[in-house]
Amino acid sequence: MNATAQLSGPIRLHFEGLGTITLPDTRTLAFLGSVGVLAAVGLVEWPVAILFLIARLFAGKTTSPALQGIADALAITR
Repeated sequence: MNATAQLSGPIRLHFEGLGTITLPDTRTLAFLGSVGVLAAVGLVEWPVAILFLIARLFAGKTTSPALQGIADALAITR
């Protein structure tokens, strides 16, 4: 297994025989993990946690400034 990580950008994991898996950047992974932990211990309800996760994932996918702002606001990234 080879892992290539940068401070900004996706993380690529290469497995012999399986191929390459691309994960989101470290900030997104940290956010996803944090929301998962908050939901697991009951500090955030699961539907709200899922809304945050979807908003965060869409925040990196859109090119529209208006949609980017809405997704950032929903994901509470700032």
